[in-house]
Amino acid sequence: MAKFYVFHASPKYRARIHDGECNFCCNGQGVEKQPKNGSGVTGWDGPFSTLQEAEAKMATFRFKDVGRCKNCLGG
Repeated sequence: MAKFYVFHASPKYRARIHDGECNFCCNGQGVEKQPKNGSGVTGWDGPFSTLQEAEAKMATFRFKDVGRCKNCLGG
C-alpha cells in the first residue's frame, strides 16, 4: 500500500506531496535537516494512505507554491 507525505517549507510558502519511497522523502525522513538556502523551518507530515488525504493536508498550509513532487508523482 502506497504511503504519501507532505513536505513543507514555511518561510518559502512551499509544500510538496511525495510518495514515501521517493529519494527526496524516504518515508518522511527526507532531507529535513539539510540547509535549504534560506527556506528556514521545514518538516514532514504523514503518512497518508491516499493522495487525497495528503492533498487535504497540503491545502491547510494555504501556501502559494504547492504541488506533487515531479520526481515521484510527475507533478
